[in-house]
Amino acid sequence: MNDIKNNKVSFNIVPITDNDKQIMRNSLRQYFFRDEPLCASLGLIKEKESLIQFENFCTDLIKYGVSFMAISAETGEMMGAALNSTVCRSNEIKQYGDENKSSKYNDIMVILDKAGRETDVFGQYQNIDRMMELKIITVNEEYRGLGICKALINKSKELALELGYQMMYVECSSHFTAKAAERLGFQCIYSLSYLDYVNKQGEVVFKTQPPHTIFKIHVLLL
Repeated sequence: MNDIKNNKVSFNIVPITDNDKQIMRNSLRQYFFRDEPLCASLGLIKEKESLIQFENFCTDLIKYGVSFMAISAETGEMMGAALNSTVCRSNEIKQYGDENKSSKYNDIMVILDKAGRETDVFGQYQNIDRMMELKIITVNEEYRGLGICKALINKSKELALELGYQMMYVECSSHFTAKAAERLGFQCIYSLSYLDYVNKQGEVVFKTQPPHTIFKIHVLLL
């Protein structure tokens, strides 16, 4: 367990369990869905069905047993979280989005599917059979800049090594998440400018705010 002090703020990194689902839902609604570039550009929190679908998608990741959260040592408040999953070469490829459906949630799932197919990580890395995917990384607004994102990624890496995973994989819709991954040695293997991602009518789907201009995928060989 990590105990980090920065600007008089200390926190511990602990595993997320099924008992933490409601805490996660509250945090996602208060911070992640409001600030995450794709969600923010679409105004996802205004579409109730999409909000619930994305909440369920995020909290379902807890079942893999490899997610972590940062807890304030003083108050016990959740300060941030990394919702992770495990992926094996033998797994059936999941398709989350449907280009023929219309919803804000589906728009996000479609770009994730596109990026995953075009990256073809197991095709690129023939010797990799198992990897940990950092699917959602979120830090509460008032605690950003304190090293929480770095601590969550490092704790995830520690577990990945312990479990014998060969790679870590992270989708970065946020400029700041991509920069954090790069500082920790992750390599960018895929990028897509949001301005180049258009629908069938030729319209830009995600009109994100700077500096969030590019969707990236990073990997770290372990």
